[in-house]
Amino acid sequence: MGPRHKRMALTLDPAARAALEDMADATGKPASTVAAEMLLEMAPQLHDAAKVVRLSKSGKTAAAKRALVHMLGDGMAQIMAEQLPLPGTKGRR
Repeated sequence: MGPRHKRMALTLDPAARAALEDMADATGKPASTVAAEMLLEMAPQLHDAAKVVRLSKSGKTAAAKRALVHMLGDGMAQIMAEQLPLPGTKGRR
């Protein structure tokens, strides 16, 4: 018997729910399974994004940018730097 998975309640906006229900219909899987599988696939990117946020919050802007470049590549990192409120940048958020 494998490890027991913990349940989590999520409140979704209508657009996110519709997208999950559409994918569930297309795959024949329950929407909860689709969401869980997608999050599991995204786990490495979520961990990387959390690292970037922590570095940024602690004032390590250069390290945060390096982590973004490693995670997204140069072009996408530049776009994200414009969107995120990194200290010392002109993020719009």
